[in-house]
Amino acid sequence: MDEVLVMIGFKKENFLKKQMILVRNNSSLLFGLLAGTSKISILLPPSNPLTSLRLFTSKADDLSPKTPFIVKYLVGSLGLSSSEADKCSKFLSHIKSPSKPDSVLQFFRKNGFTEANIKRIIRSHSRVLCAKVDSTLKPKFEVLRDLGFSDTQITKLVTANPLALNYLSYCNVRPRIEFFNTFIDSNDDILKALSRDTCLISSSMEKKMKPNIACMRECQFSDERIRALLINEGGRVIGRAPKFLKSIVKRVNELGVPPRSGMFYHTFRCLCGVSLDMFDAKIKLLGSLGFSQSELSAILKQPFIIRLSAKNLCEKVDFLVKEAGCELSYVSRHPSMIGLSMTKRLIPRHYVMQLIMERGLLKKKIGLFHFVSISERNFLKKYIFSFQQRMPELPNVYLSASAGKFLY
Repeated sequence: MDEVLVMIGFKKENFLKKQMILVRNNSSLLFGLLAGTSKISILLPPSNPLTSLRLFTSKADDLSPKTPFIVKYLVGSLGLSSSEADKCSKFLSHIKSPSKPDSVLQFFRKNGFTEANIKRIIRSHSRVLCAKVDSTLKPKFEVLRDLGFSDTQITKLVTANPLALNYLSYCNVRPRIEFFNTFIDSNDDILKALSRDTCLISSSMEKKMKPNIACMRECQFSDERIRALLINEGGRVIGRAPKFLKSIVKRVNELGVPPRSGMFYHTFRCLCGVSLDMFDAKIKLLGSLGFSQSELSAILKQPFIIRLSAKNLCEKVDFLVKEAGCELSYVSRHPSMIGLSMTKRLIPRHYVMQLIMERGLLKKKIGLFHFVSISERNFLKKYIFSFQQRMPELPNVYLSASAGKFLY
């Protein structure tokens, strides 16, 4: 095998590295590889659209004669399953003719939407099939084009967030885009924000957006941080009632986080994503796991941990303490470990760490935090490939551990 790789111009180490990274991202492929029976099947869609149409039509023909027209239409025209079509037909039972939905589908296709795009839109917002193309859909697309959005960007927005179509009127969107442009100077970033949250075009500017921006200004947040909040948190921040944001600011102050510090911003951002009751419950849970008040304060340096589920928190703390042998004080000093994946990072790397330490491959003891926090590339280089000559089975050990299978 090694000679073959050299002959075709591959370095063995680079080949194995790419293979490991690829396989770790697909555990089902991993099991097949370890068993020596892996097969990759590539299923190509029919290249001829007439073939697809015949396929969809045959599906519709298989339905019961009593099946409502719109269900048959969705199965036959879009290739939805009967259960998907039945769910989508909830608000479409009045449609008895294909003329209007046909015109909507044709409009999307003419505007560059793929069949996969259209199916996604209909699954999320089937009512769009009731829209009038000339008086409803065309003006909404024209508004976005007038504001500088390309056809590709419009396709991405509508596909990612079909409900945005309900709010894309000239008088509703234009002032919001102009308002966002004071913080976000890229249409791609505005697109990202709108794609994630309809609140950015549905919430009241005067009652919510402007007061909430003013609140963030009072917290001394820079334009760059306000921009990040709009893009990544959207309605969870700007779409809230202003009194909610003020209660968040009060809670962050009560936690003793220094105003105007980076931690104030990160804690504020985290709390905007959870209710105050949930936040208090997570703090109480961490306390019940044995963390002292000072250790809890250290953990809050990584406030995203509060967003983890109670089950997730308990499992990770239990693993770190009971399996990995970490002291609670060590975990509190390195709280980012709690945010790492159990199956992809904590368990396989801890397993490898134990093995190479037992084999005496390390000259000095290294803490778990170092093992689990370094990048995948550096981990493979420092602890897999560098020890492979003395422990040839190490790559397989790491791969199998990543799939939940332990060789020793």
